[in-house]
Amino acid sequence: MGNMKPDVKVPIAAFSKKYNLSPREQDVLRLMIDRVVNAEDISQKLGISQNTVRIHVKNINNKVGARSKTEILSAFIDFLESYYERILSGGAAEPHQVST
Repeated sequence: MGNMKPDVKVPIAAFSKKYNLSPREQDVLRLMIDRVVNAEDISQKLGISQNTVRIHVKNINNKVGARSKTEILSAFIDFLESYYERILSGGAAEPHQVST
């Protein structure tokens, strides 16, 4: 999608698995990470209503323990830092190996 770098796809999958995000919630998260953050733009990219986007964001908030899109992205950045620390220390790298 968009300008997303390929090296972020595996951590997104791991983050999604950790928080049990649905495939559509993952789509919304990917767009948010790729700097598509308002409901109108996300709805156009995914071909869904803005209300449905808001529901997906609310579900992600609940699953991640966030209160806003900014907090979702902050949680992802925190996850990324620990994810890459595990890789550098020889730990799990693949999503199915990440502990929850």
